[in-house]
Parts: sequence; structure tokens; C-alpha cells
Amino acid sequence: MSRLRVCGAAATVLLLAVVRAAPSGDWPAFGNDPGGTKFSPLTQITPANVSRLTMAWTYDTGDRGGGFRGWSITPLVVDGVMYFPTMGARLVALNAETGAELWKFDLKSVSPSGRFSPRGISYWPGDSQTPARIVATTTDGLIVQVQTKNGELVRGVGEKGFVDLKIGMTEKFGGGYNVAAPPAIVGDLAILAPATGEQGRYGVAGDIRAFNLRTGQETWRFHTVPQPGEANFGTWGLQGWQDRRGPGSWVNMTVDVANNLVFVPMGQPTDQNFGNSRPGANLYSSSVIALDARTGALKWYFQMTHHDIYDWDANAPPTLIDVPRNGTKIPALAQSTKQGLLFILNRLTGEPLFGVEERPVPALDALGDKTWPTQPFPLKPPPLSRVSMTRDEVSKISPATEKACQALYDTMVQSGPYTPYGMVPSLVFPSSEGGGSWSGASYDPALGLIFVNTRSLGTAGELRPSMSSGLLPSFGKVKIPFDDPDGYPCSAPPWGELMAISAETADIVWRVPLGEYKELTKRGVPKTGTPNAGGPIVTASGLLFIGSTTDATFRAFDSKTGRELWSSPLPNDAIATPLTYLGRGGRQYVATVAGGGLDNFVKPPLEAPRGNVVVAFKLP
Repeated sequence: MSRLRVCGAAATVLLLAVVRAAPSGDWPAFGNDPGGTKFSPLTQITPANVSRLTMAWTYDTGDRGGGFRGWSITPLVVDGVMYFPTMGARLVALNAETGAELWKFDLKSVSPSGRFSPRGISYWPGDSQTPARIVATTTDGLIVQVQTKNGELVRGVGEKGFVDLKIGMTEKFGGGYNVAAPPAIVGDLAILAPATGEQGRYGVAGDIRAFNLRTGQETWRFHTVPQPGEANFGTWGLQGWQDRRGPGSWVNMTVDVANNLVFVPMGQPTDQNFGNSRPGANLYSSSVIALDARTGALKWYFQMTHHDIYDWDANAPPTLIDVPRNGTKIPALAQSTKQGLLFILNRLTGEPLFGVEERPVPALDALGDKTWPTQPFPLKPPPLSRVSMTRDEVSKISPATEKACQALYDTMVQSGPYTPYGMVPSLVFPSSEGGGSWSGASYDPALGLIFVNTRSLGTAGELRPSMSSGLLPSFGKVKIPFDDPDGYPCSAPPWGELMAISAETADIVWRVPLGEYKELTKRGVPKTGTPNAGGPIVTASGLLFIGSTTDATFRAFDSKTGRELWSSPLPNDAIATPLTYLGRGGRQYVATVAGGGLDNFVKPPLEAPRGNVVVAFKLP
């Protein structure tokens, strides 16, 4: 079974790769530009003056807590107005200079039980005939469009002023239709896929679909499980493709506008940790796929985990980059993974630019299923987080920690990279709790550097009988805490890191711990880093801004060296990706949302939920 397949004629002309950030100083999409670089051309805030940043304004949504994933959106800024969804099902517009509220739209006026997708919203500029709109998806399967000028629902789209995505998808199995990420906007199309969950053999398909924003009509559909007569049919066994739940996608897509390509990071197959109902490689699960944005035709795919039984779905949007080679620039993408790997692929063909090899991986001891014999490893860059763990690599932040963690390690099986969860306690490293964050990489085209934040955390667990598939006996993972007596990870720190990788050579240029447990620092423990989620942004002035950590702190780093230049306390953890923009008065701001989301890693544990606050900074 081939890992990679190019469909149609391969492009032979090397084009300039990355769609640059808007020169106006707006931040109109999650990654600023459609390619998700999270790069800003702004230069007012520099390494020389960033230490003078002060808080400009805050906006408290009034919500408290945010569940497992917290409030992790990135606000959008267009022409001096900031837009964002709240955990309380409201869409808000603020004056981006002052934080003053301009309008609010209440989703409950359309859907009493729905919430906005937890990864944010999209902006559609419209045209001379159509005013600009905010395009939002919801956890109960709607596309809602709201006018940017006044916050009113756009009428005349769909039967009730919105598109019901459940029609034609949920009738057979019932249940909901959850869209976890905002749609990719290409022309007048909104492209999206559902988040289909991790368990259950039967259920709603994870098909990628495109909808016309003017009419609400479905324009194309791509089957994420190949159907009879389609390419790669048969990779789910003889019957595993029928009525298969998912795989869907739960993070943002990215777009190559010049080449009319949309890149989709695909979720894992179900059931999550046991694949007896799906013998085969299970395409297109745990892959990045490239589709023609106009038609949905498959251009290429690259599967990063074959027959995934590890919970190693593609958890981050690919980031569009340029790779200098032989005097030209190859259009490429950087795909980070939960495994702590970074795949750099030609984005026109899917070919690895620094080599990939299939390596043997440990076998599974559960009856009725077996691991895929090999998995792909990039030759460069090296793993960005730890991918295995020995007994000597337990945490030694205290003698008591070392003793307890070695005793716990001795009760488990750890067989190196791609250790599967088995019938006895198994330690999987870096596990679904480790590796790269859901935000994906950031990219500075001037420096030619890719920036990634990672966490090195293991998950212990074992398989036990389960009926999660509904009709088939199965096995499910039961987690076992892999922590010391005080609740800190049993793996040796650093537990969180930030690093830069050269796009030209795929070498790691610098890496530093990210985050701090101040109580450990006071005990004399070197800076450990913390678990983190969300990601960094970079600016043309040479700065990298990031929250992401569990110490309620926002930081700025020198993007050339990794040296920390500034930090500020926040009212909550910023488990999100920040943004920077110009206000209408021409002043640069940098902002983030602080809404928690990794509370189980906060030490000491929180006594009560903290708030959801937007925080903006500026120079005096």
C-alpha cells in the first residue's frame, strides 16, 4: 500500500509559494493569510522596544470555564474591528483600539442549543454586490452568516437564513453533526468537515464538503473513506468502509490560493485504539490531503499513521512555506504531528523534500487486530519532541519523584516509538498528549524559519473489553495516570518547548523550554517548561509572540535566537494562538484570548474556573 499518491498531472513549474499576510495590518484569518503562516509584516513593536509593552485594554465575555479544550479561538481584525465567538454562544464585534463593544449576535436566536465551533470563525470579504460577512460553523451542524456592519443574520441563505449541515448526513444514524473548526473560504465557497469523534464503528461520515456562500447549496463532496469505484477503495477491508463513522477533521484547513488547493488534516479512524473492524491502512485517516478547491478532486495524499490505533490523528493545520533549493523556491508545506514529527512536503505533489523512510514498529498483543508493520519517519528534521522513554529518563525533580516514577515505569511496557496500547499497561510516548500543538507551525519567510511548540508527555493505558462500536465486540483504552505524587509528569523535563527549524536545511536552529512552574523554580529546579496548546505568531521585526502555557503568561521571544524578551501575566491561561494588527490610528497591537483549557496540568489545581478574557497590548 503506497503511502503517497499523486492524482492527475503533476505541476512542473515552481511558483512562489506562500500567500503573504495582508499589508494593511489586518488579521483576517486564523493564520492571518490563507496559508496559515501566522506571519505579520508589522514592525512597530521590535526586539528593542518590546519590553515596554503594556496592557491596552481587556474585554471579559462573562463566561467562566470552557471545558476540556477551553476557549482557544483566535479573534479576527479587519479595518479596525475585532470579531470573535464566545463560549456563551455569542458573536462579538469590538473596536480593536479600545475594546469597546460595537455589537453582539446571539446564536441562540437561531439555534437554542448550539455553540460556535471552538476553533473560531471565518471572514468573507464579499464583493461589490455583497457586503462582508462573518461565516461561522456550529457544534450542532449549522453554517451561520452575520453581517459585519451590524451583527445581523444574513437572510436568503438556506431555507431559514442558515445552512443545516445535518441534511443528507445524519438521517440514518441520528445524532448530531459537530463542526469543530471554521470553514476555509475560497472565493464564494465555504469548505468544511465534521469532527466525528473517536469511538463507534458506525455513524456519520466525515466527508469534506463545499457550500456556496450566496445560496447555501452544496457544491462538491469528497469521501474521506473511498467508496466502490474510487481510488484507494479497499483500504478498510471488505466491509469496513460501509457506514463508517468518520474520519473527519477537527482543526483548521489551509489554502494555496495561487494553485487553487485546499489542504485538510484528517482525523483518526474509529474505534480509536482497536482496528479489528477496519483491516488495512485506512485511507484517508491520519493524513494530510490536497484537494482542488473548485471541484473537490483529490490531488494527492500523505498518510502519517497507517492503520492508526494510537490516537495520532492529524491534529494541526499544515503551514505553507518555501524551501530554497538550487536557486529556486519549492512551494511546500510543514505538517507537525502528535508524534512529535515534522513532515515537509512539496505542496504541489506531496513528495517529501527531506526524505521519509518506513521503519518497523512494535507489534500489538490484542486478539483480532495487529499493528501496521511500518510507519513513516522523516529523515529530517529529527523528532521535535521525545518519541520514546527509558527508565533512566523519568523525572528527577526530587528524590521522591524519581523513586515513585521509576516504580510506576516498571509496571508498564515501553517498546520505543509507536508502542501500541496493549492488554497490559503500556506507556505510549509522546502519545496524544504530546508532540506538536493543534495550532500547527508558524513561518517567517524573511528568516526562512519554521516555529513549532511541542510537549513531551507520555500516556499510560491498557486495552479492556468495550462495546463502543455498538454492534461489534471491541477494546477501548483505559488511561493510567503517569504522574509523580504531586501531579507533575513522570517523564523528565522539559515538558514543553519552543523551537525554530530551517526551511532550507530542516535543521533545528534553536530550542528553549516554554513555560514555567514557579513553585519548582523556587525549589531550585531548572526551568521545566509546561504542557502547552495553541501556538506562536511571528512578525517582520523579528519577534515571536506566544501564550499556550499553563502558567497564565504571555511571552515575546527573539525569533532569530529564541531569547525571551518580555512577558506579562494574564487573567487565565492563553491556550490559543495570538494575533497582531494595526488600529485605525496606525498603532500596532498584539492580542490574545485567555480562557484556559489545560486545567488538569495547572499546579496547584484551580479551585474555581477562571474567566474568558480578550487582552490587548500596545507600546506606551
